[in-house]
Amino acid sequence: MSKDLSGYIDNELKEMLPNFKWKIVKESKKNLIELFLTFHVETDEEYQVQDMIGKNNEPGLVQFEDVICFYDPAYAHVKPQNYLASFSIDSHTGVEKGYVDAILRQLNYTTKKGKVELTEFLRDDFADSFALTWKESNLQNMVDTLKETGRYSEEKIPMNLDDEQSFLEKLKKGDANDGVERV
Repeated sequence: MSKDLSGYIDNELKEMLPNFKWKIVKESKKNLIELFLTFHVETDEEYQVQDMIGKNNEPGLVQFEDVICFYDPAYAHVKPQNYLASFSIDSHTGVEKGYVDAILRQLNYTTKKGKVELTEFLRDDFADSFALTWKESNLQNMVDTLKETGRYSEEKIPMNLDDEQSFLEKLKKGDANDGVERV
């Protein structure tokens, strides 16, 4: 298991087998971690939906994408309204595993509900837009439930935003060997 937040999220999602696909992006310069998620619903061939940038869906398939964000407000300038949900954490002390577990479970529930709502949206001739809805009260209920059942871990997971060094950077640090790796 990875010892940083992005690795922990990735491992937990693999075990959870959520109803969405995901991609985790660490941005060390911005001190944030973004979790991009996507899911789709199958629909009749004649349904046409246009996204915010004007792109139409493929016939018979409507794909939905959104993002949640973990960030350190001391360093990152995040606009929470740009995300499905955003979570402010201290990158030096980390975040409790139980809180991350609750977020991931709530995200899985939200997307499962979102698939149903997206299908209903597609059938409604008068609906003009669709968005997932994140409810902080549901997240707090999930945290409380995990605590009451003894499944909430207070162990801290660090953000660890240091980028992995490239192979060339590792070689440059080998000044004892004039920057050349010897085998």
